[in-house]
Parts: sequence; structure tokens; C-alpha cells
Amino acid sequence: MKGFNVKRILVPIDFSETSLLALEHAGFMAKLFKADLYLTHVIEISEYTYSIYDPAVKFLDLDEIRKIVIEKLDELAKRTRKEYGVHVNTICTNGRIPRDIVDTSKENAIDLIVMGTHGASGSEEFFIGSNAHRTVTLSACPVITVQTHAKKTGFRNILLPIDNTLHSRQKVDYAIEIAKHYHSKIHVLGLPESNADEDMKKFMIKLEAVEHAIKKAGLTYSIETIFSKNIAREAMDYAPKVNADLTVIMTDHESNLTGMFLGVRAKQVVNHSKVPVLSIKPVEGEYDSIDLSAASPF
Repeated sequence: MKGFNVKRILVPIDFSETSLLALEHAGFMAKLFKADLYLTHVIEISEYTYSIYDPAVKFLDLDEIRKIVIEKLDELAKRTRKEYGVHVNTICTNGRIPRDIVDTSKENAIDLIVMGTHGASGSEEFFIGSNAHRTVTLSACPVITVQTHAKKTGFRNILLPIDNTLHSRQKVDYAIEIAKHYHSKIHVLGLPESNADEDMKKFMIKLEAVEHAIKKAGLTYSIETIFSKNIAREAMDYAPKVNADLTVIMTDHESNLTGMFLGVRAKQVVNHSKVPVLSIKPVEGEYDSIDLSAASPF
């Protein structure tokens, strides 16, 4: 990985509690990283979504909806600029929510997407978890997903689950970069998929390499190893034990044997983790971002 340089942060807004909470996290991060914010709203018309734009009117034409959305986004941008002292852009599109979010991120060279997972407008869920999950799956850039539990901004304790796959190493650099800005402690959770002696020797070499990278960055950390067949569930259960306020995972897979972060399981992690989740798509050919030669073999 060539470094995690956050200069442009995209925040999908549907004006729900979770999307506004995601904006708080993004605003705080933009201030720390000296990044620009991009607030985007996707107009996806259905009878269930009109209350977002004007609860008193059941049906509006697209031009009227766009006018209302732009006004709401501009007002939100103005408050965000004042609160965090960062540059804020607004974008309104109409189409399919996940695809438009991803397209907007590409068009604006976005480094990070921060979005809510279970927002609701009135009694109808609009920005549902499946949208967040599909965005995480489609996005080439990292995505932080936020639930309503994550009221506190700032990431003081970062949970870093590590399994046997080579891809797992790539997220270490991301965790380190965030920890530097937030003055966080990194909690490394080793999750080997086999407790056979030879497999454990190789796995411990990998953990030593992770530890070396964190030490080199001058960060505080803890390390614990737990044998588990369900690493997604194990990571979620472990998070409250270390007061984690961010969990870092890979989107394509964390486990080539169990597939615990694939498909439905990935959706479960993104939607049901009580702390924000940073999802990173593996980059082929960058497996060796951590210098394994620094680790002492068993």
C-alpha cells in the first residue's frame, strides 16, 4: 500500500440520524486530516421516500425535489464549515443509491467514504443497511460505516483483526495512519484458522511483523490470539472488551477458508457492529506492505 492519504471524504446524506452522525465523524476526521468534505444525496424516488423531502406533500416532481435537496444540503454544508473549519462541497444526483455513491466517489477522486448503515426517515427505512453493504462491496476506496450506537466521535481504540491470509496485512497501514492522527491504541486480535503447530508458527511470524510495524510507528498496542472458526463474530464480540470505537476489516475476504467476511457475513459485520467499521478492498500485488524480514521466525 502506498500510504493512506485522506484528502477528500465523501459523506452520503439522506438527512437521517445515522447519516448525520456519519457526517459528525467525517467532519472530525476532515479537520484532523485537513481534508475536504463532499456531501452527496441520491434521489431514488418511491412512494416511501417522499417524506424525506417534504412530509406535508405526498407527490413532488423531480425538479422540486432537487431544489429541496440542494437547499437542505447547502444548509448542512454551511453548518459543517462553521463547526469544523473545513471546505465542504455538495452533490445531488438521481439514480440508484449504491451505484451513484460509488460513481460520485470516482468522479471526485474520493479517498474515503463515511456513511450510516441504518438511517430512517419517519417510520420508513430509507438509507438501509443493504445500501451500505452494496456500497462497501462496490467501492474501490475504503468505506467507514457508522451505526446509531457510535455517538462519540474520535477513534481512541482501534480493533485490528488479523487472520491467515496475505490480504490481511494491507489494512495494518490504514490502522496505523488513523491511529497516528487520533492518538489511538491499536488492539491486534490474532484469529488463526488452524491451531496446528506449523500453521501457528507461520501465523505468529505474521503477528510479529504486525507488532513491528506498530512499534516502528511509535504507537501503543495490545495483542491477543484467539482460535476461532467464525472470525467475524469473534471480532464483534471482542470489540467491547477493549472499548474499540473502530474495527478495520477487508471487504473481499478475511478468510479464504471460512469466508466469514464474504457476502451475507460481510453484511452482518457492516450492519451489526456496534462500533464504526473501516472496510478496505484488497489491492493485488501489495501483499508485502509489512516487512516480514523484521520478524523473528520461530
